[in-house]
Amino acid sequence: MKQDTLDKLVTRLDHLAPEELRSVFMRLVSQKGLLQDVFDALRDGIILFDPTGQARFANRAATEIYARPLRDLLKTPFETLTCGTCQWEDLYNSGIAITRDLQVNYPAPRHYHFHMSPIAGGSEYLLLVRDDTEQHARGEENAEAEQMNLLSFMASAVAHEIGNPLNSIGLNLQLLQRKMTKLADADQARLAPLLETALDETKRLDTLLHQFLHSMRPSRLQREPLNINTLIEQVIETLDPEIAPRGISVHLELSDGLPELSADSTQLFQALYNLIRNAYQSIPGDAGGIYIQTAYNDNDVRVVISDTGTGISHEVMGSMYEPFRTTKRKGNGLGLLIVRRIIKDHGGTLGFASKEGTGTTVTITLPRADRVVRLLPS
Repeated sequence: MKQDTLDKLVTRLDHLAPEELRSVFMRLVSQKGLLQDVFDALRDGIILFDPTGQARFANRAATEIYARPLRDLLKTPFETLTCGTCQWEDLYNSGIAITRDLQVNYPAPRHYHFHMSPIAGGSEYLLLVRDDTEQHARGEENAEAEQMNLLSFMASAVAHEIGNPLNSIGLNLQLLQRKMTKLADADQARLAPLLETALDETKRLDTLLHQFLHSMRPSRLQREPLNINTLIEQVIETLDPEIAPRGISVHLELSDGLPELSADSTQLFQALYNLIRNAYQSIPGDAGGIYIQTAYNDNDVRVVISDTGTGISHEVMGSMYEPFRTTKRKGNGLGLLIVRRIIKDHGGTLGFASKEGTGTTVTITLPRADRVVRLLPS
């Protein structure tokens, strides 16, 4: 068979549904050489099992997915290859086709889709393994984008509904302040502090409302040369009146000669502020420590924030980016969602490592402004 014909066939096979692929497989099974060439070119793993549950054929993609040479793969039990999702006897006796989704967390998080279907009159079974990791990641990104759009819409609506009566309250307070000048001096002295407090609180609410609206709306980054060490020190200085009275120590190991970033200092300040504030709030009692380190390589600048707090349970870790899901008594569950958006907008990554009762470590990587671009030799 000519190479261009084979290429066309391979392109077509990669878009076939499992049922169509099974039919093609049966038509080609008698042509061993063509079978091997065609199915080795597929991205999906294919394994054929005989009536005893012994694998007798596997393509190249299957060996790559399972990270085993063909000889070892063909000796591996059916239950191991299907990660214990079903037993061979149950499947073979039923004669039905089944599908399973499986998430693997080690050595790296991957998502797989298994399709098992009888062939050759039900005497043999075909296992198709598809790596859906990239598709799953795209689905999560799309869901997150929709989530952020919804939250942005809600923020605008809330800001409008609260902003109007808040402005009205502020105007009426100012009118009261003017009319109060006609009162006796003693009455003015008694009422002035109360009115001033009400005006200050109204202004504070208006500022908080604008900050919330700004944080939820996607905004263009105002990039400038930035040293992350300086920004960390500014955040610590801002939070010190909250941290110091609790006896929590802050340990800084900031790398000398840290390269600059091209970043939005206001947004990164907000991200670091939230993460460091979360760190000290997770520490029970009046003692504990926060450890902040910075480092760099040819491509990125890394910030690591560790604490000796209560840690995060596996259940909470799985939903930590969901809006309005929080373990804090007065939290709103939006902080980490906003932090992740800021880091992603900068082209960086955000990672968490935690175990309940032993604290949490947050790792931020951000691309350095003078990132070294490596090209393959021509």
